[in-house]
Amino acid sequence: MTHPESSTAQATGRRRQRRGPGHYAARAGLVLLALAVLALPFYAATEYYLYQKYMSTQVDTAAVDLTSADASSWAVRTKSLPATSAPVVLAYHDIGYNKSSYVVTPKAFEAQMSALEQGGYRSLTTDEFVDYLKGGPAPPRSVYITFDDGPNGLWVYGDRILARHHMHGTVFLITGRVDRRPYYLSWNEIRRMADSGRWDFQDHTHDLHRRAAVDASGHTASMLANRLWLKDENRLETREEYEKRVTADIERSFADFAGHGLPKPQVFAYPFSEATEKANVPEPGPTLQNLLERYFAATMTNDSRRPLTASRRAASARVVQRLEVVHTTGVDQLMSDIAGWTQVAPSDAAPLSQPARWTRDDGTGQHGIGALTGAGPTPSGSTRYAAAEYREMSSVDWTGYQVDATIGHLGDGTNQGGVQVRGGSLEPVDLSVSQGTLLLSVKGKHVGKAKLVPAITHRLRVTVEGLTTTVQVDGTVTLHHTAGLPAADVTGGIGIRVGINRSGAAWPRFTALAVKQLSGAFPSSGGAQQSISGASLMDPAAQWLSAPGVRAPFHISRTAIEPTGRALSAYGAYQPGRTQGWNGYTVTGTVRRLSGPGLSGAIWVRVGSALAISVQVGHDRLNVFSGDADNQQVVGTRALTPADSHRVSVTVTGGTTVISVDGATRMTLMAKAETGGVAYSAYRDMTRHSWPTVTDLHVTPGGNA
Repeated sequence: MTHPESSTAQATGRRRQRRGPGHYAARAGLVLLALAVLALPFYAATEYYLYQKYMSTQVDTAAVDLTSADASSWAVRTKSLPATSAPVVLAYHDIGYNKSSYVVTPKAFEAQMSALEQGGYRSLTTDEFVDYLKGGPAPPRSVYITFDDGPNGLWVYGDRILARHHMHGTVFLITGRVDRRPYYLSWNEIRRMADSGRWDFQDHTHDLHRRAAVDASGHTASMLANRLWLKDENRLETREEYEKRVTADIERSFADFAGHGLPKPQVFAYPFSEATEKANVPEPGPTLQNLLERYFAATMTNDSRRPLTASRRAASARVVQRLEVVHTTGVDQLMSDIAGWTQVAPSDAAPLSQPARWTRDDGTGQHGIGALTGAGPTPSGSTRYAAAEYREMSSVDWTGYQVDATIGHLGDGTNQGGVQVRGGSLEPVDLSVSQGTLLLSVKGKHVGKAKLVPAITHRLRVTVEGLTTTVQVDGTVTLHHTAGLPAADVTGGIGIRVGINRSGAAWPRFTALAVKQLSGAFPSSGGAQQSISGASLMDPAAQWLSAPGVRAPFHISRTAIEPTGRALSAYGAYQPGRTQGWNGYTVTGTVRRLSGPGLSGAIWVRVGSALAISVQVGHDRLNVFSGDADNQQVVGTRALTPADSHRVSVTVTGGTTVISVDGATRMTLMAKAETGGVAYSAYRDMTRHSWPTVTDLHVTPGGNA
């Protein structure tokens, strides 16, 4: 018989023996769960702290009511500007309440964006801006809004303001300073900004936006633009060491972009706007600009020795000059400056009657052109020279123009007056006359001279066409000069000069001046002209160009011409170098995919002349423009019956351009025998929208469709 106590002990032992590894795992799990429950509040608090630290709260700035008088004034000013032109690039730094002169208040930024929106401006993405630099057409009236450094105020204040006014911003990041709070943006904020579609991000170095010693005396300069002083070795960096350091910084910034899911940057902004001209990198050899061109489509600066506003000239130089906006920039000043930087066509019948458009560049500090026209005052003291430039910032792409000038009061045989053409280019040309001599100078060096019949008044006609400059004086004496540089490097506007060679002499004066546009952008190919009857616009092998030497971004089939790419505008001219003599023809086509208000397509005629005509149709509107692809003016508008497609027919004769849409004549324009071929362009307001296409596009001779 078993004792009860013994049985109980045995049972207990058996139960103890049954506790295996699972028992202890369960107990450990319970302990971990308890610890997790206890740690959860601390984890949540830490996460909330980090979220607050790296994701600032946005502030909604109140809308600004602009006065009707201001709005009317800006409307008048912008109406006189081209409907399409190169974009103006704006440079901001920060938005907030910092007292720095570089910080724009939220209220001021709100007013500026409101004014741009009311003025009919749209803002470009970097993709769109780079498309223009690579030869794409000038977009409808636009700005490219940029911000340097990546300060936190862009997220806190700027984002909602851009959203309210349907604008886009581009931020040039110093990637090594992202997440440095509270001043700089965080990667979390950047991700949210990029995802909104309102922002894109470009390069401002990883960590070279600083100054450091560049000589033994401790003088400092930009770490990007200069070789550094190596104190321990008592020497400057070698060129090889400098290039290796800069290259490593760029590649590190690219890795930062890629590591945070951002596209590779296409544009670079110089820190401090210090480019090659302020560097201590020796020549010969690659410059900093040359090095950056290996990585970027273009660079940005706020300071340039010659005008490089966004233009074909700037695209060739791959450096774009920006209009800087600071704390003291008022709305009216901003709108005025943008107007002054907008590229215009080389045409003005009376520039001397527009004194506000001239800039004195003679170092006298005087304003106006009275010293050059006889209205006074003339320079005082020992100064014997007066000079001024016309539309300095808005004429950088001028070519294909003629200047007619009359210079009088050349009573002293040594006094002179002159005209400069191709101003601000790499090869400006000066034409100077005295009583009996004509001088032609290039970059300040005399390259041509001719005797004149002595007179106290001379008439100059200067023709700028392609690479050649021709001057004719009094209809008889002629000199020529042909540049040896690419065409985009020798474009530019005009200036005038007068001078005396002895004190007390009467100053020469300009009594007449006019500028006339001669031709469009495409030079003659020099080969056989394309006949109208033999033209096949829908041939997939046909040559369509958006600029000289640049193929149009078109997919061409036997049934349709469809633009391609991520831009908002596309343009192409058919055989432009072989159709400039076309006249007496009708071009017809159907523009399709016009389902929204931001979509339009245009058929062009007289392409190659200064007054090409663009017939643009949208869903319910016809707009007709005059000018080339880089510079257009509105000449008429009409309402259309709303439709997703419209049939367009344009008849060109020596004296008229007759425009019909959907079988009805909508407009007849007078012509001055301008000749030229055809083109197609398309516009859309968002890249997610399909491109408008043109189908059944054909041309017939004799003014019959």
